Amino acid sequence: MHFPYDRSDYIRHVREVSPEIRYPANGDTWSTTWADDGHIYAVADDGTGIDQSNNSNLAVFRIEGAPEERCIHLVNPMVEYGRAGQFEGIYTWKGNGIVSIDGVLYLGVSQHSQAGQYADCVQRTYDGSIIASKDHGVTWSAKPALYEAMWKGNHFSAPFFVQFGQDYQDAMDEYVYAVSANAWNNGNYMLLQRCPREKIGNLDAGDWEWYGNRFTRPEISWEHPWSRDPWNASPIFAHRGYTSMTGIQWVPFLRRFVLTQWGYTNLDAPVQAAFDHTFLALYEAPRPWGPWKLFHQVDDWGTALYNPSLPSKWFTDGGEKAWLTYSGNFLGRNGDSEAYQFSAKRLEFCVDFRAV
Repeated sequence: MHFPYDRSDYIRHVREVSPEIRYPANGDTWSTTWADDGHIYAVADDGTGIDQSNNSNLAVFRIEGAPEERCIHLVNPMVEYGRAGQFEGIYTWKGNGIVSIDGVLYLGVSQHSQAGQYADCVQRTYDGSIIASKDHGVTWSAKPALYEAMWKGNHFSAPFFVQFGQDYQDAMDEYVYAVSANAWNNGNYMLLQRCPREKIGNLDAGDWEWYGNRFTRPEISWEHPWSRDPWNASPIFAHRGYTSMTGIQWVPFLRRFVLTQWGYTNLDAPVQAAFDHTFLALYEAPRPWGPWKLFHQVDDWGTALYNPSLPSKWFTDGGEKAWLTYSGNFLGRNGDSEAYQFSAKRLEFCVDFRAV
């Protein structure tokens, strides 16, 4: 595959240093965050959970200990968002990114079409909002009313967060940053917003501002590229047809932000075969808005794996070694019917610090 970004001369190589580990939990997405209580919290979509005990569009789980322990607990099945595949309006509810900030969990939720619902096999996303929990996922703020999202439409419809260590303690400034692709899979671009840290609990889109300078305006320049105008937002990352929903992780050892991108590689195939193969692409940048450089690619990634992330709790030496977590093929094809689980594999980053 061709990727429209230069290769990194800083992160030279990535090695897999462990076999794959799978947790006994059915579902996908599995975006993660490291909370103040020392545990990882994750949101899973379209799953039956642990021992088929749950069936929901989205559910919140707590992951304890090291990856090898495979210790996972259902915290909240989020029944108000419906059973797996259940529609409200014309789409279904899904969880996107999750983050812990000052002891509070924040979760991006939105409405999604179904995979394969449209002829191009792109799962659309609409009406993104953020909800909050002050008791580690047991209870949450109110579900957004249908068609009354924080960000209506498709402009910021799959909110994920930029992660800064445990409970956001390594934040680079006084803001919380969030990104969004314009589709679950194989979209075109990602946008970036920020909110003052002390205001994120308001759950008010008016507290957020957009990165970019899409139009020339006297009050906005690239020296100060933030505005309240969503139509002025510029993509921080763009790969037409190959940009899927994901988050960004600060990795202290690398002194870089890492964007974990993925997508399906053959959406022109018949519907079933279209979802058989994915790619993985890792990018690095000195800031959440880039400039991005490609440092690792896998053109045929496992059993159509997807939704990768790098939980900072499982970093060794600040991230010289890190666990890449991900979801497995939701069709149960390619001879691997148990791939649709929370899974992880350990990576080691090889860096040339002279190239800084």
